[in-house]
Amino acid sequence: MSFLAKVKKKESKIWRYIAIAAAVIAVIVIAVIVVRNVNFFYKKKDTHQKIYKLSDEMNAVVSDSDMQRGYMYSRTTKLLMEDRGSEPWILDWYVMPGTTRSVPGYQSQYIDTYNQVLLLESYVLEGKKSAAEKLMKAIDSQLFGSDGYLLEFAEVSDVCQLRNDATIYESNDLYEDPEKLYSEENPSSYGVTTAYLRVLMDYYEKWGDEKFYTSIVKLAEKVFETPSMTCYTAADRAAKPTPYPVGQIIDDPVEPEQDEEPKLISQTGIEISGVDLLALKRASALTGEYEEEYEKLEAIVEGGFISETLPLYAWMYIGEDAYTYYAGSEPAVDLVSSLYTIVHLAEVGKMDERSYAWIKSQIYNKGFLYTQYDIFSGEEASSVEAYEAYPLVLYLAAIKGDSELFELTYTYMMRQYATLDTSQVLYTIFRDTDDSRIAVYARENLLLEIILR
Repeated sequence: MSFLAKVKKKESKIWRYIAIAAAVIAVIVIAVIVVRNVNFFYKKKDTHQKIYKLSDEMNAVVSDSDMQRGYMYSRTTKLLMEDRGSEPWILDWYVMPGTTRSVPGYQSQYIDTYNQVLLLESYVLEGKKSAAEKLMKAIDSQLFGSDGYLLEFAEVSDVCQLRNDATIYESNDLYEDPEKLYSEENPSSYGVTTAYLRVLMDYYEKWGDEKFYTSIVKLAEKVFETPSMTCYTAADRAAKPTPYPVGQIIDDPVEPEQDEEPKLISQTGIEISGVDLLALKRASALTGEYEEEYEKLEAIVEGGFISETLPLYAWMYIGEDAYTYYAGSEPAVDLVSSLYTIVHLAEVGKMDERSYAWIKSQIYNKGFLYTQYDIFSGEEASSVEAYEAYPLVLYLAAIKGDSELFELTYTYMMRQYATLDTSQVLYTIFRDTDDSRIAVYARENLLLEIILR
């Protein structure tokens, strides 16, 4: 064999060894990446996740109805996010335009932080990791206040620039929450922060790693450290005239006159409905800390029970076993906030059966839930229907395994489910507004989507 041939043979072997080595290195690199992505070297901690699923009987009720589960979600996000050009945020509400130009559409100029948390929860449940990460990044960078708690809301103009190609309508104060309109500052929210902590633990359960666990521990430390803060509420938010019969569509409505700006009440303490007991209990077990703090908060929530006549819950704990039961000039208790409290107690097995019996009696005997109830008589103190209350009752029924209550409540809620093929709000839960317009709100649609999933 010639010298040149020997050199070429040697070079061929070298290149073959180089190729083999490169292949081995590539396999090792890929293996390391895969191992890291599945947290092979990290033993994930138990978040003690607890999911209450619908029974077969409940699922049959939904399947036998006109409800389109997936379409409801996609239509809601289309109306309140995609068409409004507000990604990644979902707006509070959207009011459908009338059939003439003199009746324009309206859209909220605010994003409610709790709605963003619900949207995030839907992403986690649906397995939409990239969408969840994008929204979490936006929440962390734009919705946390200087005190380390999530802000209750934000103006759209402060957090995003709406897309130029979107259909954008003006706002109308008639549909905005008075608390957002007339608050001199954007308050922090203990309730929204603890709800966010719950969703972070759900994300961690599915995709989390050690770094993500550290962020959960940091937030848990915050919520156990200072649960007391100043809260605001509109004193008489339900006191609005209704000039037309509910459900009657008026093409050129006259808006109700507002006598004066609604009064806002502020108070410092622990807002009872904001204490997400399951989130706090899970965080305490996850970190191995805060058991004593959790037990104190649980006792405070249970102690907010009003009476057998009205077995709902106080607005706020103000210290030394003292509670504020209602806000405003009239002795009227807010139903929706009480329902959140009852749900939180039910999730940890502490619900008072008198509360559950009272809810059932309202559904069975009256068929409607209203925003406020008189603290002395227990009768409704408002003529405004509490749309947000129905999905919470559905969830309570799921926790209790009460198929009958679920079916009846679901039937009542479906009164506001849009089934007309030509309707812009098709497949969503809508509200009849004070001036007889059709509005879609994020809250009940997201709640119902999560519960029925």
